[in-house]
Amino acid sequence: LRDKALFPAVTFKNVTLHYNFGPSPLAPLPFTCRTIQDASSRDATVLPAPTAPKDGRYEVIFPVCLPDEGTFDWLDMFLESHPEYTEL
Repeated sequence: LRDKALFPAVTFKNVTLHYNFGPSPLAPLPFTCRTIQDASSRDATVLPAPTAPKDGRYEVIFPVCLPDEGTFDWLDMFLESHPEYTEL
């Protein structure tokens, strides 16, 4: 993972989750860390924003698959044939 962008992900079920992308933590932390807005350009990979759809409406796809049944292979094929979608 050296010199590669890290895209953090959170998996959850039956909970409410709040992301803080602000300039400072919402509560004092017992350790020191940098927030996303505090990251320097050397520490982050900034990608251009995707173009807005012509009709102004976005489409979201939530693939539902069984474990070990080719989910990631399907997603790779889908993204190759549909470059207008962005994987989150």
